[in-house]
Amino acid sequence: MKKRINVDGDISRWGRFWNKWKDHGLVRTVIYVALGLILYLLMIGNIAPDFVDVQVGSRAEQDIISPVTVVDEEATERARERAAREVAPVYILDPSITENQVANLERAFDVIKETLTNDNLSREEKRQQLKERIPYELSDEAYDIFLNHSLEEIETLKQFTRSIVYEIMYAGVKTDTLEAALQEVNNSLILSTLDSDLRKVSQEMAKASIVPNYVLDPEETERLRQEAREQVRPIEIREGEIIVAEGDIVTQEIYRKLGKVGLLSESANLYPYLGLALFIGLILAFIACYIHYSDLPIKKDNTQFLMYIVIFILNVVFLKVVSIGQVLDYHGIGFMAPVAFATMSMTMLLHQRIALFSSFLFGLIAAIILNGETTRYMDFTYGLVAMFSGAAGAFFLGNATRKTRILQAGFVVSVVTVCAVVTMIMLTQSPFGWLDLAQYVAYGLMSGILASVLTIGIMPFFEAAFGILSPMKLIELSNPNQPLLRKILLEAPGTYHHSVMVANLAEAAAEAVGANGLLARVGAYYHDVGKTKRPHFFIENQFNMDNPHDKIAPQLSATIITAHTRDGAQMLREHKFPKAICDIAEQHHGTTLLKYFYHKAKEGSDCQVNESDFRYDGPKAQFKESAIVGIADSVEAAVRSLSKPTPERIENIVRQIIKDRLEDGQFNECDLTLKELDTIAKVICETLKGIFHSRIEYPDETLRKAHPKGREDKQAPKLPKVENQS
Repeated sequence: MKKRINVDGDISRWGRFWNKWKDHGLVRTVIYVALGLILYLLMIGNIAPDFVDVQVGSRAEQDIISPVTVVDEEATERARERAAREVAPVYILDPSITENQVANLERAFDVIKETLTNDNLSREEKRQQLKERIPYELSDEAYDIFLNHSLEEIETLKQFTRSIVYEIMYAGVKTDTLEAALQEVNNSLILSTLDSDLRKVSQEMAKASIVPNYVLDPEETERLRQEAREQVRPIEIREGEIIVAEGDIVTQEIYRKLGKVGLLSESANLYPYLGLALFIGLILAFIACYIHYSDLPIKKDNTQFLMYIVIFILNVVFLKVVSIGQVLDYHGIGFMAPVAFATMSMTMLLHQRIALFSSFLFGLIAAIILNGETTRYMDFTYGLVAMFSGAAGAFFLGNATRKTRILQAGFVVSVVTVCAVVTMIMLTQSPFGWLDLAQYVAYGLMSGILASVLTIGIMPFFEAAFGILSPMKLIELSNPNQPLLRKILLEAPGTYHHSVMVANLAEAAAEAVGANGLLARVGAYYHDVGKTKRPHFFIENQFNMDNPHDKIAPQLSATIITAHTRDGAQMLREHKFPKAICDIAEQHHGTTLLKYFYHKAKEGSDCQVNESDFRYDGPKAQFKESAIVGIADSVEAAVRSLSKPTPERIENIVRQIIKDRLEDGQFNECDLTLKELDTIAKVICETLKGIFHSRIEYPDETLRKAHPKGREDKQAPKLPKVENQS
């Protein structure tokens, strides 16, 4: 016994600990961090590059294909420099060179005239002076020609030579056209009137004066070369490009390219790892924002949030398992990924909206994990198929309450997945055979079947581990053949009938305020199971017998009556019932006062009577369904005691009971609002009016026989008038 007390104490302490932390922000933060780390570990292998072991000069053992598209900066720069070199230099005509050369020619003739007119010099001295002062390298014969001709002839020579130089250089002389320009001098002298000696001197001086007058324009040349560089498009190493074919020698250039695309261990690219971290960060941010701005219970309940994360991770693990088939070269096996398992489980255990939202995230994650058949980091063919598959499961399942509905949803998922597969295959425009397409379709069909089987098989584990009540579980518990329901029916039939009536009221009221109507109904079925321990102490089970409370003290009566909530919760726990059902049995009376026995005790005792001795142990209702069952329980018992339950009396009793509980603080620990309490009162009144409606009081058989045929209508009582309460 002592050991059991310690165990129960440990369980109780754990329960108190979790109740304290189930809505704590720190716990949720830890769960987010854990999800991020797990996702990173599961997905990092799908973005890590496959390194190749090759050396310069070795032969490639297989085709090595680029996994990414990158710009080859070195090759691009070489191509741009080559284009720039192919641009010819730009030259411009410089008139100053022409003028300078003509001026030099004129100065040479001035020297000749000055020397020839100097009578103080001998012929030999004149010849030597000409040779020294003329800035051209002329033949020795040319100096004698100058001395042998008159000044008039020298002037004619000057004008003629100057004209030739000016005309040729004015037209422009380039370095590569200099020879042609010098030949033009010869052509110009053919038609001259000079004698042969002067013609020869003119030829020498003109050729000495003509130089290239086109000079390099560095700015224009550089501009054109820059334009040529810019016109060269970046050279890319394309994704899927064969860098080196099987059997080819790995050159230095090939080795450089392998490093460029990150296929060498020493050139590993860290950006994909950082990108994956950012990707997971976005996933977590989307989840956090969606939950924060939603009105679902998961927003505050860490238990539901943890279950959501477990389903999320489990689905990613299934995707990872399917990706192994891609490594084994099962082409198209990614279409078999049972993504709809997660969305169907979330729909059944949490809500359809969060399942639809998650299908979008699963599509993104599947695009990364199922990228084994492409060199890209993300394969959106599989990602989009996974998204459609998951969304189909959530849409079709809806608010299912039967397992057969999950199987039907699995069939719908298969059909949608097949349609998505065929669509994506055709949109990719890649060649495919009919056998390949049939294989892809088969994988798509298996996806829906596998998802439904996994959902049915794994859901009980989630229900047990997290205390979640799915609609199917609630339907199962509402079966009249359940042992505890049979026990109530056989041992406390009045209580059973009372519970069925309470269930009808509670379900209608719960659905009216957006609570779980099915949970309220099933909770109402079992809320008084504790009465089966002492059924005859409760008035609904006292058939043709005296009331035992008339023979015992009010304190003992109160102890027996209040014990049924504890006894019921204990019995439900022993039978492994879900926590919510146990809580309804324990909380439906809260800490309300047994007024009848309390006042009876006060009247029969001269001592002070403690009100706390006549209150239920509680706790007060912690959630809407528990509070609604408590209201319906009290209302049904009160209305059933009325001899003539008119609509006015029913409404007065319903509102008085709710008012008393509100003033007594019984709703302080649940989130029912005053508006919702008013809605509950209206719905319960309408439901009770349907149950306790007025009926025609038919005459008995003997009365009808006492009158002749045809007079029954005249003697029958009239239909009572019923006021319209709507």
